[in-house]
Amino acid sequence: MPHEEVSGGSDDSAASAAQVYLWDRREIEFLLWELFHVDRQFLGTAPYQHTTRAAVDELFARAQEHAKHLAQAFYQGDRDPARLQEDGEVHIPAAFLPLWEEHKRDWFWLRQQGDPIEVHGEAGIRFPQLVIQLATELFAGANAAFMCYAGFTPSAATVIRSRGTELQKKVFLPALDMVRWDACFCATEPEAGSDLMAISTTARPLSGEVYAVTGEKCYITAGVHPLTENTVYLVLGRLVGGSTSPLAMSCFIVPRFWPDDSGRLVDNAVECTQVEDKMGLNGCANTRLVFGRAGVTRGYLLGNKPNAALLQLAMLMKKARIGTGAIGVAVSSSAYLHALTYARKRVQGAAFDRASDLRAPRVPIVEHCDVQRMLLEMKAKVEGSRMLLCRISFHASMIQQLVYRKQKLGEDIDRDLIEKHGRLALLYAPMAKAYISDECWNVVTQAIQVHGAVGYFRDRPLEQYARDLKILTIWEGTNYIQSQDLVRDKLGFGRQPLAMKDFEGEVRACLDRRDEHPELAPEFAAVESALAELGSALEAIQRHASAGRQLLVSQFCTRFLGMFGDVVTAWNLLEAAAVAAHALRSPQLKETEAAFYRGKLASARFFCHNLLPAVAARAQIIRTAEQSFVHIDPADFGYEA
Repeated sequence: MPHEEVSGGSDDSAASAAQVYLWDRREIEFLLWELFHVDRQFLGTAPYQHTTRAAVDELFARAQEHAKHLAQAFYQGDRDPARLQEDGEVHIPAAFLPLWEEHKRDWFWLRQQGDPIEVHGEAGIRFPQLVIQLATELFAGANAAFMCYAGFTPSAATVIRSRGTELQKKVFLPALDMVRWDACFCATEPEAGSDLMAISTTARPLSGEVYAVTGEKCYITAGVHPLTENTVYLVLGRLVGGSTSPLAMSCFIVPRFWPDDSGRLVDNAVECTQVEDKMGLNGCANTRLVFGRAGVTRGYLLGNKPNAALLQLAMLMKKARIGTGAIGVAVSSSAYLHALTYARKRVQGAAFDRASDLRAPRVPIVEHCDVQRMLLEMKAKVEGSRMLLCRISFHASMIQQLVYRKQKLGEDIDRDLIEKHGRLALLYAPMAKAYISDECWNVVTQAIQVHGAVGYFRDRPLEQYARDLKILTIWEGTNYIQSQDLVRDKLGFGRQPLAMKDFEGEVRACLDRRDEHPELAPEFAAVESALAELGSALEAIQRHASAGRQLLVSQFCTRFLGMFGDVVTAWNLLEAAAVAAHALRSPQLKETEAAFYRGKLASARFFCHNLLPAVAARAQIIRTAEQSFVHIDPADFGYEA
């Protein structure tokens, strides 16, 4: 099935002439029904007992329609950027206001289904997280800047619901659940970016759970806007006179406007002093906020528990990082489909082996080998990255299902099984943020390259895609921080092998089916070899760490995450290729379907034999402990400003 277009434009006639967001419905159907078997695994069984395949199809039809509306504001969101006005209010693209009402009315309920079943009731249709992930991908792909305003509120409500006091739940949850108020996260400060230990925002007690918060936060996504009547900030800070430990951070629930005893909203001395002029996502207001300068800024200590912020917010930050990867997949997928569409239409030059024949016919550039190389690389990386996100949402769906069956239905569910799904979801989270944002940036730049000069022009969405995507490698913790999280926290420098054993077991279960697919024998061998190299690299990291060579280990974190992501991608593509190989044996297969399945084999073969071999080279670097940039003196870089 060909990809589907979601049109969008602006008052600019050149811009409106181009289709903005493209998505591949057949790819989504393959993931849902053929690879992850959502119908057999989830639908019709508690807590999804009321959900049918027809309901899922209807959901995607509605999601496509909403994405079409979002895409219509794609260019306006960039060319009429968010900005601070003279009256202190923040201007956002005018089209975002009616879009917000539509999104709030029709789609926030779906995003709230990640909460425990009892929170919003058991009646009606519930969708597995895997379905929700793939449906909401359309929204991020159609208008990532707009979706920044909607992204944090459900997670903030979940944090307050699970960590807040009864008073805090009473004050904030009704308005957040009804989306009368929204929420955002305030961590970064001018001198505390990646280093949260440098946070200097402080709070002193006023009465009960209420504190006076003083400090400045910057780069706050969707910090101030006219979409809701109030915004709730989850602010990282330190208690005045409290623990001096750098880790002793507390979380404060600070509303922009304070709800008084009568429910009336009054000023809470939260100032917006700047809206950043930035490279991309220009429709989203990234703000600088000052608390406590114009008066007393009041906030609640989350859970009334001091020095507990890192523990309280761990799940929220994990969700934010996975959400970053979801934006990357959504946008880069559309970029790839634009490149593919253009390459099929653009006629240039003769085939390479007939280049000297002046009578040779000109061919579409999709027939040129180097263009095919770029397209296959884009295809493999987009498909593999999307499947990585699907792995995480599959495990989340399984946890929700198993916990419900254990707690509500009284079934004898093995707790170890639930914990295994949790470990795997956590293991993949740093890769979902870092690996995907790195690779999807590469996909978008290659999509521009396939277009040639026209990819650089503003009447096509690609240059805006590139500007919008670049921030993904930086926000929610830079990609190096994600690699540290993977090596140090998830794997314990190789000394905490349980998650790694879980992962290896998943991959080996795939490798054990190699005899069923002899046509993929070289690819099975390539994945097996890469898995061994990954294990060898982790063993080397463990040896370095055990010997106290922490500085040496630090230089390998980024490379290890990259090679881990490559192995996961190759495994995912191999799983998909195995399904496709089986389908291709059907004699009744239509040619369009056969082409789709052959494409799955091509993705796996290309990645396994052109990109996966780099895993062995990086493993060798880690084993030999190359140290040139561990010991370089900063002066040796030369150049004095």
